Amino acid sequence: MNKDVPGDDASILYYDGDYPSLEIGEARAEHAATLARLGMLGDVPFYRERADESGGPVLEIGCGTGRLTIPLARAGHEVWAVDVSAAMLDQLRAKLAREAPEVQARVHVVQQDATALDLPVRDFRLAAIPFNVLMLIPDLPAERAALAAAAAHLAPGGTLALDVMNPLTLSLDAETKPSPSEPRRSPRSGNRYIRNTLASRLDERQCQRIYGWYDELLADGKIAVTEYGFVWRMIFRYELELMLETTGFTIERLAGDFEDAPWTVDSRRMVVTARRAAPSVKDLFTKE
Repeated sequence: MNKDVPGDDASILYYDGDYPSLEIGEARAEHAATLARLGMLGDVPFYRERADESGGPVLEIGCGTGRLTIPLARAGHEVWAVDVSAAMLDQLRAKLAREAPEVQARVHVVQQDATALDLPVRDFRLAAIPFNVLMLIPDLPAERAALAAAAAHLAPGGTLALDVMNPLTLSLDAETKPSPSEPRRSPRSGNRYIRNTLASRLDERQCQRIYGWYDELLADGKIAVTEYGFVWRMIFRYELELMLETTGFTIERLAGDFEDAPWTVDSRRMVVTARRAAPSVKDLFTKE
């Protein structure tokens, strides 16, 4: 989430309803359908496989409420779960409190800005930047700073895995007519709700404001309305590749989904696996 989004913004309060987990709580067919519509189906297994391949501690940048953190910890991985939002981390801690003690012990919850990341561990084998987190740092220099910070915390040869939406499949124009979601269930109350979404036109920085409101059907038949809004920055394929290459990474694979389908202009997502480049001999002997 953007670092300036308040903790009572509806996009945070309804986050687990909008982006349900098939691994935490009861997995429902409607949850799988929601994830499929978003192009997110299979994201948690993808990152878990990268963690299994890499071994060692995992750095998760933009952990949110823990839909990836907790499955990784359950699978035996030590996870440093980082997010800028205190409200999101509060939800993660509440979920962790319901986990087994050994799972809780594997998770280190840290509130930090990804662009100024400074952790005591600098030998992570995997850094994960999942589900549009890079887009939600809506400034090009800041995105590059976040990638450079991830590289600085990885061991040489460590893996970076990330995914963002493919802007070629998104509308770049203003959407002034609200687009309602399918009915969903509130993670806090269990009530049904609908999210109504609008969007601004893409600006010169490739940024777009996504905003609107949630209508929640209360037990007494009334409708509770809560507003939300955030900004993301569209990242195009070759821009993403250039950012990675200039922040210390060698791209190993750029796929169109979490099943490793070849990327095309019609792919919903860009799913990247990259490797932190080993320092050259010159770098090793160059003093700052």
